[in-house]
Amino acid sequence: MSYRFFKRKLHRGSILVCVVFFTGSSLFSQVLTNQQKEREDIFVARIKQFNEFADRFNLKTDFNGNTADSVFKARMPRERMIPLLFDLKDPRIQIPGKEYSEAYIRIKEEFVEEVTKKNILLYKYSPGIISEARVRVIYKGEPQQIRLFLVQEIVGNNSVKWVLRSAKGDILNIFKTDTSMVRFIPPSSNETDFINLKRALEDTDYLQYYASQDYEPDFLTLFFYYIKAGIIKYEYVEEVVYHIIDIPGWYLRVKEFNRNELNSGWLITDVMKNELDLAAFIRNL
Repeated sequence: MSYRFFKRKLHRGSILVCVVFFTGSSLFSQVLTNQQKEREDIFVARIKQFNEFADRFNLKTDFNGNTADSVFKARMPRERMIPLLFDLKDPRIQIPGKEYSEAYIRIKEEFVEEVTKKNILLYKYSPGIISEARVRVIYKGEPQQIRLFLVQEIVGNNSVKWVLRSAKGDILNIFKTDTSMVRFIPPSSNETDFINLKRALEDTDYLQYYASQDYEPDFLTLFFYYIKAGIIKYEYVEEVVYHIIDIPGWYLRVKEFNRNELNSGWLITDVMKNELDLAAFIRNL
């Protein structure tokens, strides 16, 4: 091989390497740019806070959190926006699928139609918004979960605060079920100065059966007592779920989905008809 021929081949090879390098660099930069754009789109679309969920539900703000103008509202009316606030991975809306439910899809459609046609808005400071905090506590050296239910309370004219309304958990269910139906204080006990009270109050596992028929255990008071007495030690919140009965005749369940997708953040996981008031609804949760 002559020196001139070798030099010509080396020159062509250098050009090829340069072409591959610059072309590859351009493609790599394009991939990085696309990935960055995708991450930005996901961040913008993600419903990062519950207040943001309420604002999008009411079409008060756009995806960037700015006040929704007429252009945005024309492009994204509520009948398009609200369906995007649902969990789009819900197995009840997946075709085909074992859990696919036409009944649930009809309920969703009925809800969206009623809310948009009647222009029903979600009042984010409503007492009809129940926040369920699933908290981890330590009881007798073992981790346990207690569900604390909080609602918003108006203070004065311009202030709102969250207050504890109820509590539920296995360690709060201190009463056993009486299947024998023999636990009662006889009608003649008053003639003996209620001597039977000693036996009743020593029957500690079944004390509620000596109370009136409309007695309901106050588990929140019991929770406060357990905390005060050091029987349980509070650690942290494991999960928060919102139960919304602010919209007349309806119930919405909202929770956070931490996933790297456009449909992420605080999303509706369930919708159904509801006629219960606040107290009855919390009892049934």
